[in-house]
Amino acid sequence: MVYYIRFLKTPRTQIAKPGLVSVSALISITTDLGDAFLAEDVALQVQLIDAGDTTQTNTSTVLQENNTYKWEAGKRELAISTGLFKAPRKISRVVLAVGPKTASTLDTDLSDAEKIPLVISGWSAPFSLSQNGTAEKVIERRFVLQNDTQLRIWEETGNNIARHIWDAALAAIVCLQSTINSSGRCSMPRLQSRFQAISKNHFQVIELGSGCGVVGIALTQMLFGCSVTLTDLAEVNDIVARNLQIAQSATNSETRFKVLDWEEELDAEITAEPIDLVLVSDCTYNADSLPALVQVLDRLVQSSPDALVLVSLKRRHESEAVFFDLMRQSALAMLEESVHSLPAAYSEKDRIEMYLFGRTA
Repeated sequence: MVYYIRFLKTPRTQIAKPGLVSVSALISITTDLGDAFLAEDVALQVQLIDAGDTTQTNTSTVLQENNTYKWEAGKRELAISTGLFKAPRKISRVVLAVGPKTASTLDTDLSDAEKIPLVISGWSAPFSLSQNGTAEKVIERRFVLQNDTQLRIWEETGNNIARHIWDAALAAIVCLQSTINSSGRCSMPRLQSRFQAISKNHFQVIELGSGCGVVGIALTQMLFGCSVTLTDLAEVNDIVARNLQIAQSATNSETRFKVLDWEEELDAEITAEPIDLVLVSDCTYNADSLPALVQVLDRLVQSSPDALVLVSLKRRHESEAVFFDLMRQSALAMLEESVHSLPAAYSEKDRIEMYLFGRTA
């Protein structure tokens, strides 16, 4: 499993004396669920960046970049401090970035599963260099896709797992990229054929349980003429809106968000257009919600009989096997499957499963 830099205390500015400031923060490195800490030593680098030009990472003004820290196995937190430095007059707001020292860039490379690091970097929200300037309680992830576009996604720093990125989402993005861009053999040829057969103005996609929206937003940055509707409970609305604001959608592609409770009736607007693909990423961990999830999938495919369903999951409990039984009972057949690996501690690999479902008759 990959591990994520998290802010336990977001960056804060302290002014020691006129013209000299320091920035401090408290971080942790945990799994996607926050239920385990990284149990091996990792060298980290810390950068303080001008918030005025952070959209272009290759040209950003870096105020400090030689701060090196060591996360040690057994730790649960690590204090970060830049030490005193002279604040440039022309720079009033900055961003604190933390990531693995071994990487040439703090951006996480998602172009290939083999390039994904064990530790995913994080960027703070912009904050003031004035006394007690404090960053908002969010953290940004920055990824590089195969088409060299930057995918930027905000998460919350709290304990609400609905507003975090989960491991299976990263594998889903890698799978979608390889399926869309592969010119040779592909692990999911049926899904690839669906992408290649796009002939209308918009390829219609629905994502269930989208959380902060990373998979659906990534797809609109990879695919021309793609319309993605992210769906989840209302609690994710703010973080999704923030991510939609900075999305760099491909030509004629768009993303929107709709509230969808699996226990309630489908909004007619969601099924107004024929659906080509339904995305489900890391939504099978809660066995109690599986009947409602499969019921929604069944309704969506009933409204669009040719729709395909791509499920990305990391098995966390034996109870998740119920999902496959329920899919069979709903006559949603498994058409294709593949496995993608993510790095894990001590050079191990973590298994992420991908399944493609659809109606066969």
